[in-house]
Amino acid sequence: MAEKPYKIVDLNFVSLYFLDLEEAAAFYTSIFGPADQIYKEGPHYGWKLGATWLTLFESKGGTVPGQGPSNTEFAVQMAEPGEVDRLYDALIAAGCKPCHTPEDTEMYVPMRFCCVDDPFNVRIDVYCLIDPPASE
Repeated sequence: MAEKPYKIVDLNFVSLYFLDLEEAAAFYTSIFGPADQIYKEGPHYGWKLGATWLTLFESKGGTVPGQGPSNTEFAVQMAEPGEVDRLYDALIAAGCKPCHTPEDTEMYVPMRFCCVDDPFNVRIDVYCLIDPPASE
């Protein structure tokens, strides 16, 4: 593998910009529970998900004010493979469109993976690392 130009350790602080911030916050609250931080000034909502934060802002603060996010996705790493399926079911029940049903697959490493598109057209990946099958 080619040497990387930077030493990146992790991906952090996912930020999404919504036209209807309150509706988006209500949706994500229904999935992840109450926001860990809510800033009325701004305003924005933040959920601590594992080692990073998912933050929702009003569209007026985004790169194209007056538009919602596009070509946007984030990945939620789960602790156990069964949790992938459980979160997938909750996302579908909350109104997400299925894109890829849960399955054991490999993208760089073996994982349990699925993805959906939320009601705001944000792609949500859900995965859990799994041990590769023992070779026979």
